[in-house]
Amino acid sequence: MKKETAFIIGFLVLTIGTAALIWTFALPNLKPVTFPQVASGEIEVGPMRHKRALTAEEVSTINTWLTDHKGGWGPLSRTPPSSGDSRVALKDTNGQEVLDLTLWTGISAADWNATVFVESPDGSKVHVETFDEKQFAPLRLLVDRHKFNRTAFP
Repeated sequence: MKKETAFIIGFLVLTIGTAALIWTFALPNLKPVTFPQVASGEIEVGPMRHKRALTAEEVSTINTWLTDHKGGWGPLSRTPPSSGDSRVALKDTNGQEVLDLTLWTGISAADWNATVFVESPDGSKVHVETFDEKQFAPLRLLVDRHKFNRTAFP
C-alpha cells in the first residue's frame, strides 16, 4: 500500500468516526419531546412562592400549550441565575407528579424573558426553550393572575 493511500484511508476513518461519535450524542436531543396529559397542578409565584391549585381551565390551557410546543426544546446549556419567577408542578390522573415547569417572565432576570424549563420530577431530564411573547402569553397569564410585589433589577 502506498503512503498516500494509507494517509487517505486514515483521514477518512478519522473524519467519519468523529462525525459518527458526535451524532450519537447529538441525535437524542434533536427528536421531539413528548409531554404527558396532565389532570391537575399547583403553581408557585413570586419571590415569596405563593402557592395555589390550578383551575380546570388553566390545566386545559397547559395541556393545549404543551401539545402545540413539542419541537425546539434543547438541553440546558447554561446555569440559570435563580429558580425562575414561577414554578408549576403538574400531576396526572393518578396524582403522580409528571412534569415541573419553571417559567421565566423576565421579572428576576431580563435575559431569560419568556423562557420555559420542562423538567421530569426526578430531575433526570431538563429541556429549555425561549419563546416569543405571543407563544409565551398563555403561560404568562398563569403567572400574572397572582398579584405580588415585583422587585427592581439589581
